[in-house]
Amino acid sequence: MLTIRLWPFTKSGIVTILLAALFLGCSGNAGKNPVVEDGIIDLRDHPFSGHLNLDGEWRFVWRDTNLTAITSSDDHINVEVPGSWKGHRFNDVKLPGHGAGSYFLTILIPEQSESYAIKFSTAGTAYNLFVNEDLVGSVGIYSVDPTMSQPLYEPKIYNLGSRSNQLTLRIDVSNYDHRLGGLWESITFGTTKEIYEYREKQIALALFMFGTIFVMGIYHLGIFSLSTRGTAALYFGIFCLIIGLRTLTTGEIFIHQIWPSISWEMLVKIEYLTFFTGIPIFYLFVRLQFPDELSERVGQIVVGTSLIFVLLVLFTRVDTFSFSLRYFQPFSLLVMVYVTYGLVLAFIRGEEGSTMVLVGFLSIVITFMNDMLYVANVLHTGHLISIGLLIFILTQAFLISIRFSKAYATIDLQRTKLERTNTAYQAEIESRKSAEQEVLKHKDNLEELVENRTAELQIANKRLEELSRVDGLTGIANRRRLDEELDREWKRMLREKRPLSVVLSDIDHFKLYNDTYGHQGGDECLIQVAKAIKESVNRPGDLTARYGGEEFCLVLPETSGLGAMQIAELVRKHVFELNMEHKSSPVAGVVTLSLGVATLIPDIGSHPSVLLEAADRALYQAKGNGRNRVEQNLSEEVDPN
Repeated sequence: MLTIRLWPFTKSGIVTILLAALFLGCSGNAGKNPVVEDGIIDLRDHPFSGHLNLDGEWRFVWRDTNLTAITSSDDHINVEVPGSWKGHRFNDVKLPGHGAGSYFLTILIPEQSESYAIKFSTAGTAYNLFVNEDLVGSVGIYSVDPTMSQPLYEPKIYNLGSRSNQLTLRIDVSNYDHRLGGLWESITFGTTKEIYEYREKQIALALFMFGTIFVMGIYHLGIFSLSTRGTAALYFGIFCLIIGLRTLTTGEIFIHQIWPSISWEMLVKIEYLTFFTGIPIFYLFVRLQFPDELSERVGQIVVGTSLIFVLLVLFTRVDTFSFSLRYFQPFSLLVMVYVTYGLVLAFIRGEEGSTMVLVGFLSIVITFMNDMLYVANVLHTGHLISIGLLIFILTQAFLISIRFSKAYATIDLQRTKLERTNTAYQAEIESRKSAEQEVLKHKDNLEELVENRTAELQIANKRLEELSRVDGLTGIANRRRLDEELDREWKRMLREKRPLSVVLSDIDHFKLYNDTYGHQGGDECLIQVAKAIKESVNRPGDLTARYGGEEFCLVLPETSGLGAMQIAELVRKHVFELNMEHKSSPVAGVVTLSLGVATLIPDIGSHPSVLLEAADRALYQAKGNGRNRVEQNLSEEVDPN
């Protein structure tokens, strides 16, 4: 079957050749094999073992009488195989993609008798194979009559039996359904044993790749079905299924085993659709992991452009949409270059998972360049893009597994903390029981003892209550108290029809700070930032709380959007003026904050989470606009719903 080809580009050709030659050093031995010259390949002095590709200059005779009536094999031209006859000149006539012709090759083999075989992948698009003028096989229906010729893709092995001295091959090829006609895949020749072993290895590799990729796709779609926030798993699962389907339509074309009645046109459409849909799904998956480095606008362009090509495949014939490949290939190369830029940028910034994604993506880039050079006959390694995709998929599966492991570790840590809290409560209960027993022992001083113990218990209860609502590291309110106060102020502002403001802030590049100064230094940074934020808010009704990790939240009742913006800017300034060194920050040399502000007047039926979500979007906007700044979500001030 015609594999989608990735043609080289002149501007990057030299660099591409050097990189691919360095990575694919195994191709160096390919140049030692004999090649076809002027329709002849001499294997008599070749230490023939295994198999080799019959690539090179085959003799070619045009058979389509609509263009020329010359049919003599003595009047021929030389045509490169693998390749197409389109564009070659026969008797000063430029050949089209449609038509029919005959390829001729003479194979000179050693004197000793050996059992030989020939392995065909696909041809464009029907052929008859003659060996020493005997018809040994065919695929599709060859005919110089366009109404009689029928295309078909079917890999085959032809057992030629014992041969000696020489073999004369004649391959009659006709094509009236694809834009290109000819022998566009390498033909493999060798001993019968080696040819069949070679095919078995290809089948084993293809089935391994399909099984691995397909199982990964189903697994990650299952993860998405169980999680409302697993969009990355959804894109990754779809991408795996697309690549898995593609392995069934190329190489040994195993889709024939699953769907024996599939038509040739449907087979080609599936092959092109997997290529045209794989690119946008791949981009969306990578961008979801690195939204700051890869543009959403570029993603819309990639999806829109790919959709046009998909519609072209769905609603046109093969000889029409196959021309689109020459335009989609450079487009896909540009997408890969842009994704490479984004991943390198994420790697430099130290984004989590960027190293693993970059390594997997480079495997695609290197095998992509190999395929370009293979099609241009610079390398003889074969098509390797499927292996590159498999490596990428394996690295991403490993990365996603690591992230899920971290999530489970966090859950386990929270469970441990809850167990410790329960232990503390049990100790308090035991203390109360002990106090009760003490009361019984001192009946004479019962009233006084009860009062003393009651006071002690009240102090202990109050302390426990305070501890449960205070962040243990920074000393400010924790998330529990934040939720309680926000709900209380929300109901109060609802009754009084007054505005309520929330400010969410995040320490810029705090992970890099931890990596540079250690977790102890990170804890000290959180303490100093929390203190600066709290000192920036003076009103008794205002609340400063730790929202989670390196995020802090201010609840400002009876505060307009303008007032909240002024307070947020004051907080940002105070933190900046702490002048705490942060030499790893790409924003500034000191610790900085990004802040998001949201304000609204509560309405019946609304919920405080609306205000937090609006502030979070404003915070995300502040990060996207360069960090160390304050942004306000203006849309929420009008409509709380």
